[in-house]
Amino acid sequence: MLISKHWLEQFVDISDIAPEDLAEQLTLHTVEIEGTLNLATLLDHIVVGEVVSIEKHPDANLLHVCQVSVGKERLQVVCGGSNVRQGMKVAMGMLGAKVRWHGEGDPIELAKIKIRGQESFGMICAADEIGLGDLFRKKDEKEILDVTDVSADAGTPLSKALGLDDIVLEVDNKSMTHRPDLWGHYGIAREIAAIYDLSLREYITKEIEEGDDAQIQVSIKDGDMCRRYMGVVVQGISIGPSPDWLQHRLAAVGINPINNVVDITNYVMAELGQPMHAFDADTLHSNDIVVRRAKKGESIVTLGGDEHQLTSDMLVIADKKKPIAIAGIKGGDQTGVTQETTTIIFEAANFDATGIRKAASTLGLRTDASSRFEKSLDPSFVELAMKRAVELTLEIIPDARVASPVADAGDWEVEPLHIRLRLPYLRERIGVDVARTDVVHTLEQLGFSVDEKGNELELTVPSWRATKDVSIEEDVIEEIARMYGYNMIPVYLPKASIQPAPENQLKKLTRSITKRLAYEAGYIEVYNYSFISPEWLAKMNIATDTLLELDNPIAKDRPFLRRNLFPNMLLNVEQNLHRYNSVQLFEIGKIYEKEEPGDPSGIGKERLPRQDVHVGMVYAAKGDETPFFALADAVRLVLGEAGVAYEFEKSEADADMIHPGRSARVVVEGVDVGKIAELHPLTQEKLGIPFRTAIAQINLNEVLRFAGEHISYVPLGEYPSVERDIAFVVDSKVEHAEVLNALQECDALIAGVSLFDVYGGQHVPEGKKSMAYHITYLSRERTLTAEEVDTVHATVVQMLRDTFGAEVRA
Repeated sequence: MLISKHWLEQFVDISDIAPEDLAEQLTLHTVEIEGTLNLATLLDHIVVGEVVSIEKHPDANLLHVCQVSVGKERLQVVCGGSNVRQGMKVAMGMLGAKVRWHGEGDPIELAKIKIRGQESFGMICAADEIGLGDLFRKKDEKEILDVTDVSADAGTPLSKALGLDDIVLEVDNKSMTHRPDLWGHYGIAREIAAIYDLSLREYITKEIEEGDDAQIQVSIKDGDMCRRYMGVVVQGISIGPSPDWLQHRLAAVGINPINNVVDITNYVMAELGQPMHAFDADTLHSNDIVVRRAKKGESIVTLGGDEHQLTSDMLVIADKKKPIAIAGIKGGDQTGVTQETTTIIFEAANFDATGIRKAASTLGLRTDASSRFEKSLDPSFVELAMKRAVELTLEIIPDARVASPVADAGDWEVEPLHIRLRLPYLRERIGVDVARTDVVHTLEQLGFSVDEKGNELELTVPSWRATKDVSIEEDVIEEIARMYGYNMIPVYLPKASIQPAPENQLKKLTRSITKRLAYEAGYIEVYNYSFISPEWLAKMNIATDTLLELDNPIAKDRPFLRRNLFPNMLLNVEQNLHRYNSVQLFEIGKIYEKEEPGDPSGIGKERLPRQDVHVGMVYAAKGDETPFFALADAVRLVLGEAGVAYEFEKSEADADMIHPGRSARVVVEGVDVGKIAELHPLTQEKLGIPFRTAIAQINLNEVLRFAGEHISYVPLGEYPSVERDIAFVVDSKVEHAEVLNALQECDALIAGVSLFDVYGGQHVPEGKKSMAYHITYLSRERTLTAEEVDTVHATVVQMLRDTFGAEVRA
C-alpha cells in the first residue's frame, strides 16, 4: 500500500519530519516501510508536452515523427507509441532527462539522436520509463503515458502537473494484516501522532441533510454476513473528471482517476480505509436494496465485463430482480456509473471478513475493497465514510443534492470491550519498568479510554481496534511494548537447560536415500506439485473418486491431491524421453489418502488426511527390455539403506495401467510397504512414452517401523569369493522369490544370489521361461578349491531339478 506524506499532513503536522526518519519510526513501531519515493526527483527535465502534428516516419512503418509543443518551443520527436495522436498531452522527456528504456535496465540520459534518418530532440515517455508504472498501468506494451485530462499547459513540469511533488511511503501489506485500522491514511496518521507525541486532528464530517424526493429501503437477509449497510440517493449528478487536487492525490498512491463519482469512493477508501460503491440508480429495478446470499444458478457480470458464477455461500447486493454487486468485492457492470448517470445510490457497508475472503478466493477476484473487508473493519466507519462521500460529492458537483433519507440497516452495535491491565504483569512480561504516566499517555494516544485503579488500569478498547487485534491483556501489553520500542528493551539470555531434540528418523532416512539414489544409482531427483490433473489420470484409467478434491485449487486444471507419486513422474518421463534415450527419476514426497466413510481421518490429534511420505521411482531406457529388473535394483538400494529384510512377492495387477504379468508387492515382515511394476503397453501408448517403463513406490513411514536401530558391521572377507553363472528353464509360473529363497538356503557357502536375465521366446518351449543367476561362493574360514565349488554347484543344479523341475542350460 502506498501512503502520501501530503495526505498524512492533513491529519497530523509532520512537515518538519524527514521522510527517512518517518519511515524508520513507523517500521520500528507499527508497520514495515519498504521504501520511500520522492516523486518529483523521478521527473526532472520531464514536462507536459502537446502533440501538435504527427506524420508517418518515411523509413519505419511503426514509428511516427511528431511535433511537440513544450511551451515556448516545438520539438521534433520520433515516437513508436501505439496511442500517440494529434492534440494529445504527453510526458515529454527533454534532453538531459533520465529514463529507463521500456521500463528496464539502468536509467539513460536523453540526448539528441537520429532515428532512421530523422532527428529526435527528446522522448515521448511511457509511464514505466519514468517510474510511474505503478501509478499508470499500460494497456499494451507500446502505449505512452496520456495526460490529456490533466489541467496543465504545455511546458509545465510533469511532477507539478500531476501533483507528484510528494513523498510516498511504500507499506509492506503483510506487516499489517492484523490491523484493520491501518488500511487508510487516517489510521497511519493516528500511529504517527502516537509515535511522535503529536496532536491528531479529529476526523470531522458534515451531517447529511436528508431529502425527501426519493426513497430507499435496505433489508439484510443474512445478518451474520453483513453487520451494517447504509445507502442514500443523490440526484443532480453530472459525470466528469475530478478536480486536479483529487486526481493528483489518488495518482500519488497508485489509484488511477476514473471520474468524479468513482474517484470520490476511492478517495474515501484510501483516506479512511472503508470501501464504498456507487450505483447508477436509474439502472435498478427499484430502490429496494436487499443484502442476501446468492441463489443457485445466479451469475453476474462485474465492472469490466467479466461474468462470474455465484454460489449460495456468497453474499450479493440485489434489487428486486437480480444481483447488482458481489458484496464487498466488485459492483455489477449493468448498474455501474457511466457518462449518462444523473442519479446515484451511495453504498457503505460492513461485511463478514471470512465470507468476503472465501468468496474473493473462490472467484479469483481480489480487489482493493475485498482486501480491506477481509481484515474485519469497524462498523462505525460505515457512517463516517458515507458522510465524507456525500460531503465531497456536494463540494465537487455543484448541482448534486441528497434526495432521500439515509437508510441504515443492521444489528452492528455492541458493548464496548473492556480489558484490565495489571502494571506489575506488564513489567514482568516486557522486562522494562515503563512509567505509569507513560503507559496511560501512550494508550490514550492510541484511542484507549483509561480508568486508573491502583496498580491496575481499566481500559476501554476503541472500536477500530476491537474488531480483531485487541481482545486480551497481552494484546495491550504488546501495544505498550511496540510504542516503547522493541529496540529499547534490553536483551538478556535466559538461563535454561536445553535438551537437544531427538533426531527425526524419517528425515534422516530420506536424506540417506537421496544420496544413494542420486550418487550411486544415477537417478535424478524431481519435485512435482502435490496437485494432479484428472485428464492426465484418465489416460492411466485412474478414477478420481478415491482422491481428495480441493475446494479452491491454485490451478483450476489440477483440482485433486495426489494419492501416488508416479502419475506426475510419468509426465516427467514423457517430457524427458523426447530429449534423452533414458530416464531414471525419483521423488520423495507426501501422498494424501482419502479415508473411507466412518473411518478416523488423519494422524494424531490433527485429524487431517493421512499424509505418509513415499519414495517413487521410474525407469525407462531405449532398448532395455527388462526395466522391471533394472528398477528392482534401485528398490533394493532404498530398502538396504533402511536396513530392513524384504521380499518381492508376485502380485496381480491392481490397475489397468499395470502389465498383468510384471508386478510385485514389496513385503517387509509380512507387511506390504510398496509395489513395483511395469506399465501396460497400452498405457504407455496413451501417455506417449515410447519405451518400456517401470514404476515403483515405497511407503517410508511403513518401512521406518521395521528399520533397525543399530547397524552391525560385517568386515570384508579375508578369502576370495568365486562366482558362477547358472541358467535354466522352468515353468513360467515359477516366481523369482521362490528360486531366490531356495538358492540362498541350499548351502552355507552360497554368499550371494542375483538374477540377471529372464527370457521367454525363441528356443524356449511354450509355457516355459529361462532364468539366469549369478551365484557367489565364499568361505570366511579358508580359500575354496575348485573341487569344493564344483561340488556345491552340482548340489545347486540337483536342487533346482528336484524342486522346480529345472532343465539346466549349457
